Amino acid sequence: MVWNPNDNDEKILKYLYDYREGGKAKNMINYIPMRKSTVYKRLKILEKHNLITLENKWYRLSNGEVGFIDKLLKHDKKIFELHNPGYVVRLPEVPKWWNPKGTQMRNKLMMLKGYLFKQIDFGKDSSNPYLQLRNDRFIIQMYPEAIIVIHRKRYYSDDAYELTKEFMNDFYDLWTWFEDKMKFKFFKDGTPQMTLRGHDYNRMNDWFANKLKKKKENFLVEIGDGRKVWVDASEPHGREANTPEIQVIMGRDIKDKVLNKPLLNSELQSLVGEIAQIQKIEVTNKAEYSRDLVEHKEAIKMMSKNTEENTKTIKMLVGIVSDLKEEVKRLKK
Repeated sequence: MVWNPNDNDEKILKYLYDYREGGKAKNMINYIPMRKSTVYKRLKILEKHNLITLENKWYRLSNGEVGFIDKLLKHDKKIFELHNPGYVVRLPEVPKWWNPKGTQMRNKLMMLKGYLFKQIDFGKDSSNPYLQLRNDRFIIQMYPEAIIVIHRKRYYSDDAYELTKEFMNDFYDLWTWFEDKMKFKFFKDGTPQMTLRGHDYNRMNDWFANKLKKKKENFLVEIGDGRKVWVDASEPHGREANTPEIQVIMGRDIKDKVLNKPLLNSELQSLVGEIAQIQKIEVTNKAEYSRDLVEHKEAIKMMSKNTEENTKTIKMLVGIVSDLKEEVKRLKK
């Protein structure tokens, strides 16, 4: 008997696809528009058909099923993915109770629904402790002068810049919620406070990456100024970069090769050699032409000089003839 996931199944699979680390059923209910009983029922059905697995009350996509779910959710037609976006928010001003070692801050955070609270004594002799909020969607770490946020969601689009817009919308939504719950405006107008600390743009199922995956190879290219491109066997595999600009350039490069069929590097090198040879011949011809031109000029100068001397001689002869005529006339008299 053939079984096809229904709309409710797709909603659950989309959630687990976007949040690849998985999540608990009770947390999914807060974000999936579905009755609690329906969520649990569909989870059991998806587990029965081996699309998801359950471990320690934590549901995840089953290994080897990402390709099928790609097609099911039509993500296979999206060529870009953004994952692991994380950022640091500097806190130029905090409320009086903001102290990771204090009881008041800990109590406020523990009251937030939908998050697991944890106090972590980080650093040597617990010199840099922080408080952590964690659920399927976010990891939020709070320090005395900063907050670190990691988005666990994956973003998909056919435009690399669109991924950034979606991520930033989620960032503003989270921050609005956090300030509302804390009853304090952490973000100050006109003050740059947010700095990205990690984010990977992936060109999915890239031809080049597919070739390397078969050979079980990977490599990293560091362009400079913190910009990187790498190819590995991640899921979904492809060419990754840490800026949308690089992904757009790589996309234009591939599109240009497919549509315009530009010359290969070896063909360009051969063509450059031929052009250089032609230019060499032209330079030789020009040199020979220049030499001939100089010789012609010298000949013209010589002819001009000879003409001058001949003119003087003719004038002298004309004068002598004139004198002889006068002498003949005198003798006749």
